[in-house]
Amino acid sequence: MKSHTTKFTRREFIGTSTVASGAIAFAPGPFLGGIFGDEFTIKSAVYSTVLNVKMVHTGVIHEEAYEGSCRVGNVEYLTMEHEQANMKRGLAELKSEVAGTGFGPGINILDPQGVYMWVEAGNPEIMLKDEELHKLNSDSDVADVYVVAGGLPQFTCVRIAETYKKPVVFMSPAGWGLDVPGGIRAMGYDSFYVADMEYLKNLLMVFKARKAFQNTRFLNVTNFDVVPKGVISSVNDLDFIREKYGMSYQTVDYKEFFNEMDKLEKDKSFMKKAEKLAEQLMEGAGRYNMTGKDVMNSFLYYLTVLHFFEQYDCNAFGVECFELCSSMQPWNRRFTPCMTHSLLKNDGFPSACEKDLNALLSMASMMYVSNKPAYMGNPDFEHDKSIIKLHHSDSPTKMKGFGEKDDYYEIKSFTDSGFGATLRYDYAQHKGQKVTLARFNPSGTKMLLMPGAIADGGGMEGIGCAQTVSIEVNNSKESMRAMQDFGHHLSMVYGDCSEQIRDLGELMDFGVQIV
Repeated sequence: MKSHTTKFTRREFIGTSTVASGAIAFAPGPFLGGIFGDEFTIKSAVYSTVLNVKMVHTGVIHEEAYEGSCRVGNVEYLTMEHEQANMKRGLAELKSEVAGTGFGPGINILDPQGVYMWVEAGNPEIMLKDEELHKLNSDSDVADVYVVAGGLPQFTCVRIAETYKKPVVFMSPAGWGLDVPGGIRAMGYDSFYVADMEYLKNLLMVFKARKAFQNTRFLNVTNFDVVPKGVISSVNDLDFIREKYGMSYQTVDYKEFFNEMDKLEKDKSFMKKAEKLAEQLMEGAGRYNMTGKDVMNSFLYYLTVLHFFEQYDCNAFGVECFELCSSMQPWNRRFTPCMTHSLLKNDGFPSACEKDLNALLSMASMMYVSNKPAYMGNPDFEHDKSIIKLHHSDSPTKMKGFGEKDDYYEIKSFTDSGFGATLRYDYAQHKGQKVTLARFNPSGTKMLLMPGAIADGGGMEGIGCAQTVSIEVNNSKESMRAMQDFGHHLSMVYGDCSEQIRDLGELMDFGVQIV
């Protein structure tokens, strides 16, 4: 048995990647491009979704210099010329701040624009002339959200919302900025207030997540149109999910799936290249207890999923567990889907054990706002320590983020017979790490959130769903009580993304319950 600590970066065996307009394209070569063909491209919604943000600087320019009920100061600095200079300087400062801010992946900041109101001497009307507002027309077709900064922004924000029918965010350290969303939401448009760039960065990832849902297509591998036997609390109406959240789907039955798997296996050129990738996967593991052939069997299942991703333009996955097992396909082919879930999530593809759509929806929500993969598992409870202990053998190896290198992992068999590759991840190395646990309810209309911190990890050895992570939550008894309306599997990401999910719930119209 091999034991080493060689690090393995999945991008290295997938192939050279290029990021263009937020899409991750796997280039041809001795990797997946070379296996499936030169045009092979997979698009995770994490990478393929681009949020275009238009920054707007606003304020008021007065024709005359004077003081009054809302305007004070040395009149030498209240002239039209001084105010015009101030607006020019304010726009330059906004551009500089934007340029120095590291926004999340897929956040595209369009060229900031100044839009200013005008006050004629003695005229009580504060005007935003059409020609001034229409400076925003040049990229209004691509802008997804407008972010406004500056003085007396309310009317500018209203005109933007009414004219372009897009969300409007107002950014200011002053709390009176809450007037903007208060008024614009009452008009029926999405609007938020943020205090600074750090708040804005988090909120823009929320807007991007909503758009990412609309770019998500679920590969539904099943022979059935009912909930899985092991997850009767799962959402079952995929058409409802498509209509409400924009996530589409493609159903593939077992016959179609495994026929294609057979075709791939008979392709000697394909298999030779795939075996090299599987070997690299094993080389990257600290330890493993499986033969190369049995690892390859599970790896072939993963590659078959990717084949259907390409064929049907999908980027999320789920398959039943008990029903698949009963088909004896895993037994006859010596594989389990566990490693497939791990590898997919490492690259931003939501992938749910047991085809649990509640877990998939919560997983996608958190992955899209946090830019990190998600683990999911069955919960057990240690109420004396307020611990929720999750167990499933589907852990990603990039829990710190998609752009990070793989942490140490081991490859262990799921079965006593030695097949079914799983990637084991040592959560004990991250004790104290903040996490968020989540699950949607069976109707797909509400999400339960439980922030916590890792207390321990286990399951580097053992068969079945042996992988574990223990999370200390606020109140495990209340968590268990709340979960009776939601079901069992919980998705988990690193970091506390509760506030972002609350904002996402407002944008996508689902409820959020935090315990």
